[in-house]
Amino acid sequence: MMDMPLPNYNPPTENIYPRVRLMKYLFYDGISPLDEPCPTTEQKLSVLFDPEHPTAPVSPEKGYRIFPQAYVAQAQNIGDTSLRCYMGQTVAKGSYRAELSVIFELTTNVNYESASGYAISRTYAMECALIEALNGVNMNGVGTFYFDRTQHPSCGSWNIDDRGTNLGRRVILGLTWQD
Repeated sequence: MMDMPLPNYNPPTENIYPRVRLMKYLFYDGISPLDEPCPTTEQKLSVLFDPEHPTAPVSPEKGYRIFPQAYVAQAQNIGDTSLRCYMGQTVAKGSYRAELSVIFELTTNVNYESASGYAISRTYAMECALIEALNGVNMNGVGTFYFDRTQHPSCGSWNIDDRGTNLGRRVILGLTWQD
């Protein structure tokens, strides 16, 4: 999802790619994050939550924005945008097959979500980029992501908020796992 470089792969940097758009929405604040350059590898890693240093992000002005677990919080001195990713319900489909759910929570400060001059909801745009980036993608042989309620009853998306300063979308994708 973070689209990092590999020995024979350089990630794209153009806005036509959904992973580029998703990372720009997460990394840049303000009204027009898509007008900014694609974050570098170091910039992407600087906003990934580090459990070894939960109170000392690499970039204190940005803080952590990508949390690969469900229940972690940080104080918010300024508004930001974040993504949480964690496992959800598992549905057994036979002796050797299970349908897993992967939950993504996309949140942003209300000031960014309702910024004037921005034609679409920031978190809805992030949701679209996330689904476009992962739907149908095979995760290193583990299984293929899908957005289909007929395969997993938890698949879907809806509004969420923290009853405070953040609101956004919860997106649940399915993942088929076979032994």
